[in-house]
Amino acid sequence: MRRSALPLLSLWLVTACAGGALPPATPAPGPVPAPPLPEAPPVVVETPEALPEPAPPAPAPKVASITLAFTGDINLGTATLPGGIPPDSGRGVLRAAARYLTGDLVVGNLEGVFADTGISEKCIRRRGNKIEERPNCYAFRTPTWLAPRLVDAGFTHLNLANNHSGDLGTAGRATTLETVRTLGLVPYGLTGSIALDTLTRGDSISTVALIGFATYPFAYNLLDLERSRAVVDSVRQLADVVIVTFHGGDEGSDALHVPEGPEFLGNEPRGELRRWARVVLDAGADAVIGHGPHVLRGIEFHDGKPIVYSLGNFATYRGFSVSGPLGITGVLSLELGGDGTFLTGRFVPMHQAPRRGPAPDPAARAIELLRRLSAEDFGPRAARVLDDGSILPPASAND
Repeated sequence: MRRSALPLLSLWLVTACAGGALPPATPAPGPVPAPPLPEAPPVVVETPEALPEPAPPAPAPKVASITLAFTGDINLGTATLPGGIPPDSGRGVLRAAARYLTGDLVVGNLEGVFADTGISEKCIRRRGNKIEERPNCYAFRTPTWLAPRLVDAGFTHLNLANNHSGDLGTAGRATTLETVRTLGLVPYGLTGSIALDTLTRGDSISTVALIGFATYPFAYNLLDLERSRAVVDSVRQLADVVIVTFHGGDEGSDALHVPEGPEFLGNEPRGELRRWARVVLDAGADAVIGHGPHVLRGIEFHDGKPIVYSLGNFATYRGFSVSGPLGITGVLSLELGGDGTFLTGRFVPMHQAPRRGPAPDPAARAIELLRRLSAEDFGPRAARVLDDGSILPPASAND
């Protein structure tokens, strides 16, 4: 059956080719288009009215007042000088002054380092292969076991921005920092070391910063005015109260007055202190407190803020002369508002006899000295120093 069908198909093809066109092919049925969907109505999203931004929390109020106490140079004893260690583990050095060392912060200038071993390079004499220690060398190594006397007396903070922080180099500064911090005291004054304390009274809160300046490579440099300004300005953003302390100026009994221009110790530059103090106050400091000359210097006010140019020696058991004005000392207390505004000050007059600590001075020699030096050096900008030790701004606002 399959074979007979082939001739018929061939015949049909021949006929179609010879006789005419093939019939048109019936198109295959295509897909039927779907009817168009009705247009969807627009979606309307109803937005609620924008909620108001929540109000920021009210800042905590500043504390009403902050009390700060400051002293001059401290060296409780030194192993580098004969007879340099006080008896009774140094308990008597600060005993008479301790009742006046009170405040939210109690700040001293530590002259020397806490260390139990080591010889200062500046106290070495080299002769060929021999190394000898120079006698009566003024590099101070205070035994670490004397350091607790500072806590007993009431100190909370210690400034290290001074020349004697370099007496044993980097190692001496390291043992000093370790000793001080172990006792719970706060060191400041080395580069990068700024004290920042938060004080609270109930719901009130204020932050206090302490910055130390000197003229040595391990401290913030008061010879660089622009850098000093930048440091204080940056810290001002972090604290409600900014206190600047410094070690600068000439030294000795002849260094009672603050000159108009730069000062030197021998050939060593020690700062143009009047100009520098105004720079850091204008940058945001609330008070400037000085050390270095080993004598008291006058006090002036700049825009209502105090500049205390030197607090002199305070507790210097051995290696520091305390004769004449070098032994006149005391404790300075400042009361500031929680925003740094000066409220009042007071100076407690004391005197330091050789190989003894400071003690209240019935003759009040410090009061008369501060009053005279302030008036002679600063005129209408001088602080008023009253008989009871009160320190007030000048009656005139001229500055």
